[in-house]
Amino acid sequence: MSKLLWIALPLLVLAALAAWRVRRRPLAWRHALNVWSSLLLLAYLATTAALGIFWVANQQLPVFDWHYLFGYMTLALLALHLSLNFGVVWRFLTRGSSTVSARGSTGSTRRLALGAFGALGALAALGVAFGLGQRQARREPGAAALAALGMPQRALAGLASVERYHALSGHSRAGLLSRAPTLDWGAAPASFKHYPRAERIALAPPGTALGRPMDLAALSATLWHTAGVTATRAGLRLRASPSSGALFATELYVVANSVAGLAPALWHYDARAHALERLTPGPPDDMALGAGTASVLQGAVATIVATAVFARTGHKYGVRSYRYVLADLGHALENLRQAALAVGASVHFVAAFDEARIAATLGLDEREEGVLALVALRPPGQPAPVASAGDLPAVLWHVPSVEASASNPLDAVHAATSLRAGVPAPPRAIGLAAQAAAPAAAWIALAPVAANAVDVLAVIRARRSVRRFASTALPLDSLAGVLAGMAAQGEPLLSAAVRVYVVANAVSGLPSGAYRYDAARHVLTPLRGPADLRGAAQAAAFDQEVIGAAAVVFVLSLDRAAFAADPAGPARGYRHAFLEAGLVGERVYLEAGARGLGACAVGAFHDDEAAALLAIDPAREWVVHFAALGTLAH
Repeated sequence: MSKLLWIALPLLVLAALAAWRVRRRPLAWRHALNVWSSLLLLAYLATTAALGIFWVANQQLPVFDWHYLFGYMTLALLALHLSLNFGVVWRFLTRGSSTVSARGSTGSTRRLALGAFGALGALAALGVAFGLGQRQARREPGAAALAALGMPQRALAGLASVERYHALSGHSRAGLLSRAPTLDWGAAPASFKHYPRAERIALAPPGTALGRPMDLAALSATLWHTAGVTATRAGLRLRASPSSGALFATELYVVANSVAGLAPALWHYDARAHALERLTPGPPDDMALGAGTASVLQGAVATIVATAVFARTGHKYGVRSYRYVLADLGHALENLRQAALAVGASVHFVAAFDEARIAATLGLDEREEGVLALVALRPPGQPAPVASAGDLPAVLWHVPSVEASASNPLDAVHAATSLRAGVPAPPRAIGLAAQAAAPAAAWIALAPVAANAVDVLAVIRARRSVRRFASTALPLDSLAGVLAGMAAQGEPLLSAAVRVYVVANAVSGLPSGAYRYDAARHVLTPLRGPADLRGAAQAAAFDQEVIGAAAVVFVLSLDRAAFAADPAGPARGYRHAFLEAGLVGERVYLEAGARGLGACAVGAFHDDEAAALLAIDPAREWVVHFAALGTLAH
């Protein structure tokens, strides 16, 4: 039975009893209904308050679901209670308190009608509010502006789709009632995917020997540190990487080619049981994995296919979900990269592949579970066949038509960011001028950061989102170390579009204000300040206290010209940029954990206020991610 039915069950029982009493004792039913509904109202108020306190204390979002559902039932009971007692209130206001009888609940037919009218009016107001919240408002980009960018028509169509989706999924106070499309997600999917008839192999428990590079033990450690269950709290299974609302849309599949101790085949990783489930008798070939004829998967010991079950996140976050599943997957992929390197593997992120072929190989419906990333694991020291993750394989690709799925914004944006085999004209960069570099005198040079030798697997195992920080200031060298770690001391893995900003609230030796981080020079450029931006940052992030309490808030944006210049096209560049933002966001967690600090990623914010916080021009950059950093509270 669903949560809503369980919570509404006492009200349904009360309604049934009221109907029964009306038939048996018409004159006494109203007084009895008043008494019992008052008792239920007290119970629902107490439960709502208790769940609210529990949620605030523990920050468990699934408990928040129960909290607001109980709140809706409380509103219904409150409307009933007020209608039953409307006569008492009316007489008090019109005739004075001396005329109110002890049995005001049995007033005249006129007062009963007024009470019923008031209840219906309240319900109508709630219905209007719900209807406004479900309205779908699309903000289309100007066709002339897109055509002026000088891009091929196919690339323009993909760019228009992501522009449309990003505008539709943006949050703002002004658009709160008008930009929330209605999407039918159907029944909520299971939190874990499982193939009950498949052959299963239990993997080594976490913390056991890591094995040698790319044997079964090493693969087991890599998978668990990517998406394994690391803790259970209040019935909620938490994973190695963070997820919006703790909903964990990511699923992992393994194409085992030459993993010592594991039969060559296509496997699914069952994260709940920490086991592999065999899906095919042998490994699919590179063509079935959408890698083309000149394969970028050549020499891979294993290939990881990462997907997302959209409805897991969509049931809670609606149209904004595609942003979240991409960023969440980016967090998981950074853990995968770090864990694979720790066990001695060489990691290569594949930029271009045919999702439809992979989905067909896995037997997936792309509208329900989309293929989002492909990662090749090779023996240590073996270079990838392609020079960088941004290069395309020998075959060319094109952005598919998205009109067929335009009724669902998530279908449309996923189709636009997907690739299919073809022979298009190569996309060109969007024609936006680059932002002028700040003069050297304005830079604040950060101290060089020495390599931090830590057990990254232990850091991943201990990683949790921290929502309470001490009031002490953060040392400047700690901030410098986290920033250097966010840059990963190397080239971007999938996209060069991510920009890093810093809102300094309490950093020793650094004036409060907003800064832009230049990873190449390891310097900060002041944007706003000196100024206390705590309140503005917290207000932009849906007034979440974790942002206002943090010593530092990292804000990540996407440079629109940079992702539009992606070799696979601007729409694919949008996906790559969000994945890259997730990779960078996970490094905040890992660098914080390595230094004994706390971190918390935040994906919910008012897009326009976030841009204003940093004086960013939305025509050039889109804010996509917040991350709080601070000293742990004791």
